[in-house]
Amino acid sequence: MLKVLIADDEEKICQLIEKLINWKSLGLKVAAVASNGVDAVKKIMEYRPDIVITDIRMPGIDGMELIERTKKICPDTEIIIISGYRHFEYAQTAIRYGVRNYLLKPIRKDELRETLEKIVDICRERNEQLDFEERVRLALKNDAERLRTGFISQLIYGSSERKGDSSIEAVNAQFHFRFREGIFQILGIRFDRIGHDDNCISFLADRATDIIKQFLGSLCFDFELYVECSNLYVLLNYSTEDQKNIRRAVRQIFDELKQQEAILKGMEITAGMGRMTGCIGELRSSLLDARFMLQQRIIAGTGRILEIGEQGSSSDLRVTSGFVDSEAFGQFNRDMERALESLNTMEVRKVICGLLDQLSSYNGMTGYEALQMSREVCNHYIFCMKNRSIYIENESKFVENFSRESEDCVSMEELFHLLSRTVCRSFDTAVEAKRAEDNRPMRLAKKYIQENYSKPLTLEEVSAKAGFAPGYFSTLFKKETGTAFLEYVQSVRMESAKKLLTTTTDSMYVICEKVGYSDVKYFTKCFVKYTGLKPGEYRKIYS
Repeated sequence: MLKVLIADDEEKICQLIEKLINWKSLGLKVAAVASNGVDAVKKIMEYRPDIVITDIRMPGIDGMELIERTKKICPDTEIIIISGYRHFEYAQTAIRYGVRNYLLKPIRKDELRETLEKIVDICRERNEQLDFEERVRLALKNDAERLRTGFISQLIYGSSERKGDSSIEAVNAQFHFRFREGIFQILGIRFDRIGHDDNCISFLADRATDIIKQFLGSLCFDFELYVECSNLYVLLNYSTEDQKNIRRAVRQIFDELKQQEAILKGMEITAGMGRMTGCIGELRSSLLDARFMLQQRIIAGTGRILEIGEQGSSSDLRVTSGFVDSEAFGQFNRDMERALESLNTMEVRKVICGLLDQLSSYNGMTGYEALQMSREVCNHYIFCMKNRSIYIENESKFVENFSRESEDCVSMEELFHLLSRTVCRSFDTAVEAKRAEDNRPMRLAKKYIQENYSKPLTLEEVSAKAGFAPGYFSTLFKKETGTAFLEYVQSVRMESAKKLLTTTTDSMYVICEKVGYSDVKYFTKCFVKYTGLKPGEYRKIYS
């Protein structure tokens, strides 16, 4: 089924068009309806329609601009213009964009159906033309494109400079580039406030590619663009004589991309320039510089082109202020520990806000360091909670999730708001769970066992501490712990024995007594059953 999008600021017109045609009989379906040009662009990005039926005059973006953007997003999309105006210039402009269908209001059912039938035939013929040779050609092209982007991918996700033969000839042969002797440089572009919308990112990447071709196509020997989440990295290769022209072109590219803010409301753009290098094997350093400068927007603000300039390389900048190693940050960690110990969320939030106030007057802080410091706070939070045996929900991915979200922050205030919200939300959940756990009778019973396992323990004794009759306690204990009372006591004793075997030089007799057994032979039998090893064997292997 071919997809159709209808765009008209008059709701009744949209409804009329939907009712006029039996879409299914033509192999069509109405995928979306838009009430203005801006909404139409977003839905075209989302649905990728085969046919767009649009009015000429609409608020936000008129029909002609919509046609132009549609052809850039979906070049093969067929356009049907509907208009109450007979002005010849509309038809002329439409023809330049490849529009072959221009209908006047009021719309006639037979005329619209005839036009749609012709377009369906065109689409079918186009699909039939993609024969075997064409598909092979496209496959080869896609393979080449994947190789080229793979080169930048290696730079981004690699741990060091490119290994192997880094000569221009070798790289050209392997990755299908047309690099020449000259300057290599990475340009990073960050799109903020668009979330992780793949359609938006794809649209911006396509626009960036078109704009870069326009301004750099004649200046660069070759270039390549790579998308990483909301970051675009552009690899540039140009002559040393064109440095000033490249800088001017980058400014023009940036200004052109900023115009997309009118389409994607709230979007903010920042560019970061990596160092220039004459050696293709050193491109990763330029990539790290570009990434570093994009992070610097947290300090310097968005909407700018940020360059290393006289500040040095990114490797130097990453340790500029040294705040993480300072006494001030050490004091913050101690204050954080006390706040966590109080089990008071407000105290935790207060300490984090105090750190932000402190940093506002701290000179030399970089965006990179701010991000690293905020992640260190998360790590310290987890460490403190573990020391207090307090369970943290999704602990294994806590820092990872925060790190991913922190990359979207565009200011110190926003970063610390995220830090405070993330830590305090987790802390609230953990404290609530701990308090609930502490109030449960089974918690008291297990605590009593942990404190008294070296002594003879009976079901009657422990159930009395929990406040239950032995029979009911036994049933409840197994339900709560998943194991019978005696088995649980034995596991506590065996785990303690394992620890004593690997951390002390105590004799078997001493360890046996410490974990609540009076008979070494019986202790050994229980230990073998629990671990599969004799105590002496276990000590030899694990100590």
